[in-house]
Amino acid sequence: MTSTESAVDVLIIGAGPAGLTAALRLLQLGYRVQVLERSATWPRPQIGEALTPGIRNIIAMLDANEAMQAVPHLAGLATRLCWRSKQPEIIRHGDAAVVNRAAFDTALLQLALQRGISLAMPAQVQDIKGSPYDWQISIKTNAGAQQTHARFILDASGRSSSQQQHACAPRLSAIWAELSPEHIPAELANFTQVEALEHGWLWGTRLPDRRYRIMLLSDPHTAHQQMPGQAEQWLRSHCASSQLFSAVAQTPYAGRLQACAATPYLSLDSWQDGRLKLGDAAFALDPVSSSGVEKAMRFSLQAVVAIHTILSGPGEKEDSHELARNFFEQRLIETSARHSYWTQSYYAQAWCNDSPFWQERAGFKNASGTGAASAHPLVLALQEQSQQLNDYRPTELKPLAAFNPHQHLRIHPATSMVTSYCVVDDKVQKQLALNHPNLERPISFLENQALLPHLDFLWQPQPPAHALKKLETVMGTQNSQKITAWLWQRGILESLA
Repeated sequence: MTSTESAVDVLIIGAGPAGLTAALRLLQLGYRVQVLERSATWPRPQIGEALTPGIRNIIAMLDANEAMQAVPHLAGLATRLCWRSKQPEIIRHGDAAVVNRAAFDTALLQLALQRGISLAMPAQVQDIKGSPYDWQISIKTNAGAQQTHARFILDASGRSSSQQQHACAPRLSAIWAELSPEHIPAELANFTQVEALEHGWLWGTRLPDRRYRIMLLSDPHTAHQQMPGQAEQWLRSHCASSQLFSAVAQTPYAGRLQACAATPYLSLDSWQDGRLKLGDAAFALDPVSSSGVEKAMRFSLQAVVAIHTILSGPGEKEDSHELARNFFEQRLIETSARHSYWTQSYYAQAWCNDSPFWQERAGFKNASGTGAASAHPLVLALQEQSQQLNDYRPTELKPLAAFNPHQHLRIHPATSMVTSYCVVDDKVQKQLALNHPNLERPISFLENQALLPHLDFLWQPQPPAHALKKLETVMGTQNSQKITAWLWQRGILESLA
């Protein structure tokens, strides 16, 4: 056995999309990166095959378009949906895709290697010593022991690494099986299918290698009560009672049935000084949206901004730490709260929403529970964000034709100023933001222009011509007109008779 030593800026544990997105972005910013992957076989088996349209701009930001072109995928598959009623409806989306996740992960890894990443695989962390921004990590590999010095550690090792989890929804489990091409009925071959049923929902799609995957999402407690130890029969019984999957209720499966936990959660220890969590180690979203991969990759980019804010600062100053942590945790809370809000609304639309499975999910509150977790700052922040989303009601825009250029303008009295954390030149900056009941979230920028302090004079009534002229000096004519109109239509600026 041999022992080697190395030094990097960031050590990343886990070579899935979250870890590799962070690695590629850190490389772009000039950092030395090492990735550890514990799996001895690659690519690892995956169940998340659907990619939502927002992933395209992430791939573009990573300059990975060319690398992704060779990944097998199916684009433009229509969705046959039984959700709001028992009658199927056809939905066509042009941008969503079903990919070979193994190939997707492999393409990202190969790109990272080509760009100079250091990879240890299979590898396991044996011990971590030192202090924040000065870590000594002992690593076990097939080639021997390795000692790595790192300023930052990113844990992207998956769901099992998170010990302090706050549930963001009732318990959910996934069981799935695959059909060989010769067993796929013609009516299923060209559709992704989603169907709500009394005790859960079914999802099915053709994969790039021509197999067909069927998945059931349900409450594991209900499954155990009704069919203990009979997971395959539980899946087949749901297919048999469905509109869309009855044709494959008794079809033989290609391989064994598989299962995993699918409960959405938030990891309360995602930020530790010098050690952050990414992907499933930090949070898991309800799979009903199929956006888990995109959100994990996007959050990795935000985590890199936090890291860059600290590591690029002179002497890693304390104010950089505060900015980075507040930004990181704010984005983590927003991701979980907004997704929970959307999924609760979507569950409430199901035709069978009077059954316990659907009622629990449509009406779930991010309760704090008991014990120490009840007072955890992230839990309290999640509750507050969730309440704000529940209270928000979109306002009807005022027509611009109703704007009277002879009436004074001022910022509406219900508007307040709050602190927001924004990204400027890949670093976190603290900005003042406008908050108002008509806004879904506080705003700091419009048309790439900082609103405050430029709007401060509008706390007092001003003639519109004077207000526009003053804003033109800092924003230009076109931007000042656009911003004024945007704010007035939403009631942030009001006209006074």
